[in-house]
Amino acid sequence: MRQAAEGGLLTNRTLGAQPAMVLCSQIPGRERWYVNALEDTPRLAAAVEVVLRSEEGVLNAHANPVTGRVLVRYRPELLSEPIEALIHRALEFGPMSEAEFSSFRSEKAPAALSLHHLLVDEIGCCAINMLLLGEFCPLVLGGVGLHLLMHRHA
Repeated sequence: MRQAAEGGLLTNRTLGAQPAMVLCSQIPGRERWYVNALEDTPRLAAAVEVVLRSEEGVLNAHANPVTGRVLVRYRPELLSEPIEALIHRALEFGPMSEAEFSSFRSEKAPAALSLHHLLVDEIGCCAINMLLLGEFCPLVLGGVGLHLLMHRHA
C-alpha cells in the first residue's frame, strides 16, 4: 500500500480501491480535481481525458499523470451530471492499451514552432528585459517591425 499526501489529506492508494478524489479549485465552467489513481498511470490519465472530452458539455479536459490532477473546462448548462461523477465514470473505462496510448501521444505531440511564435517570444523576452533591467535590446525594434510586417501581409 502506498500513501500520498495531497493538500494535507493523506490517501491510501491500493489496487481495486475506490479512487480518492479531491476538488482542488472550482469556478463556473472550470474545475480542477486531484485523483490519486491517475498518479504514475499515463495510460489511465489519457483514457480519462478522452472519455471526458466525449461528454456533452465538456469543452476540454486534461489529465496529468505526474500530478494526478484533472482540469475540466465545461458549459454548466449542458452537463448531464456533476464533473465528479463524469470523472468516476471515465475511470471505470480503465487504461488505454499500449497501441491506443502510442497513437494518443503522437496526436498530442506539439507542432514545430512557427516563426511567428518565436518572434512573439523574443519580443516579450526583450520587453521584460527593458522593463525590469532597464536595458535596451535592439532586437526588439527589428522583431516588432518584422512581427508587424508579418501581420500586415497575413
